[in-house]
Amino acid sequence: MLESIATFIKTLPNWLGTIVEVLFVIVIFMTAMTFIAGMWCGMRIVGRRAQEIEAIELWPPRIKFKE
Repeated sequence: MLESIATFIKTLPNWLGTIVEVLFVIVIFMTAMTFIAGMWCGMRIVGRRAQEIEAIELWPPRIKFKE
């Protein structure tokens, strides 16, 4: 898939190809940063109550705590 994207970018004019490459890198970087920030927030929220976790469900996504 990345090869086809790279091939498409190379067919664009030089200035537009550069802009598309930069935007592509920014989108990947921001996606990774959002994922890391979400994991960090989740760890901070759940970390205080980690001993009280009863179950983690993937669908629907939820964490059940002991009452």
